[in-house]
Amino acid sequence: MDAEALKQVSTIREFFKIDEEKELSEGTRLLLEAMTELVIPKGRDIVTCGAGSEDGMYIILSGKADVFSSDGTRINRLGAGDFVGELGLINDDNRAATVRASSDVRCANISKRLFEDIASRNRKIYGSFMNMLYTKTTKLVTEQERIKSELSIATKIQADCLENDFTAFNRLTAVNLTAHMKPAKEVGGDFYDFFMVDDRHMAIVMADVSGKGVPAALFMVIGKTLIKDHTQPGRDLGEVFTEVNNILCESNENGMFITAFEGVLDLVTGEFRYVNAGHEMPFVYRRETNTYEAYKIRAGFVLAGIEDIVYKEQKLQLNIGDKIFQYTDGVTEATDKDRQLYGMDRLDHVLNQQCLSSNPEETLRLVKADIDVFVGDNDQFDDITMLCLEYTKKMENQRLLNNC
Repeated sequence: MDAEALKQVSTIREFFKIDEEKELSEGTRLLLEAMTELVIPKGRDIVTCGAGSEDGMYIILSGKADVFSSDGTRINRLGAGDFVGELGLINDDNRAATVRASSDVRCANISKRLFEDIASRNRKIYGSFMNMLYTKTTKLVTEQERIKSELSIATKIQADCLENDFTAFNRLTAVNLTAHMKPAKEVGGDFYDFFMVDDRHMAIVMADVSGKGVPAALFMVIGKTLIKDHTQPGRDLGEVFTEVNNILCESNENGMFITAFEGVLDLVTGEFRYVNAGHEMPFVYRRETNTYEAYKIRAGFVLAGIEDIVYKEQKLQLNIGDKIFQYTDGVTEATDKDRQLYGMDRLDHVLNQQCLSSNPEETLRLVKADIDVFVGDNDQFDDITMLCLEYTKKMENQRLLNNC
């Protein structure tokens, strides 16, 4: 191939330590000129896990490819400038992963035999190539450790902010409540909350912060705290979200946003007041009809998106035995190996076919099990969070409750 043309690819310049202002070294020029241009059709393997490495190294010039582990799980996506199989030039190990073209891929290739032939005639090439591999591998490991550390921090922030003492809370109220959050491979900003507003009113919150990692986790803490602090006895929930939205917009340099749903249940009358900011519609179970139904509500705009949005409080009546099932989009957007979405229809089906006689804890377990079957071994990149609240009895005697 034309060495000067390959020189224009930034990752090749970085890998081979090429100075654009200087002539190519003899060894680098020999390697680049020895490369052959190939076109790998969509769906074809560039390298296959377990196969030999005689075909050497590939550099993707255009197109995209997916990387799959030995068990078939997709673990990465590659594009123009990425290297494939470079270790195959210096060892005899079989390929550790499969790289498959997800579009037609144009790449530059040099076989192991040709590399060894050139290296034997120019001994500096082998040493230089080893040094370049070491530098690239070190950078990769450092980046992976940084990401791992950030994800660990984000996971802890998220876990520490989620209340999970459902038993103690349920003993003090007239409800049966439980929630579940399954963190994604890349930690997002899902959160739920539940707390007493006063002696006879309890609140539930379900929300999803845009983005991943530490920034999303920190924005989650801010959003969760603001919503709880501004939810005061007798206050209109539309006003709560309007004020929280304006505060979040003031210092939102990263352009993040939150979809959120908050509801407040009167434990004496069963009146359920709620407000929605761009979040998924809940399912409401009616004991009288023994059915779950997606409750079509005014969605509203997300929090932290635009200042001075006016949110509207809405109401519905819960009777004894009725339930609210709320969730984040990680549920309906869970994907299988064919990239099909779990979707609302399947969620509706499992709720109405398997969960009609189940308590909240069992309901979440059954929905989670159905999602797991649907997803299989496919990695999930969004948190899966659910909450189920059952109104079990009217609070007849108003009791002073400790804050939960």
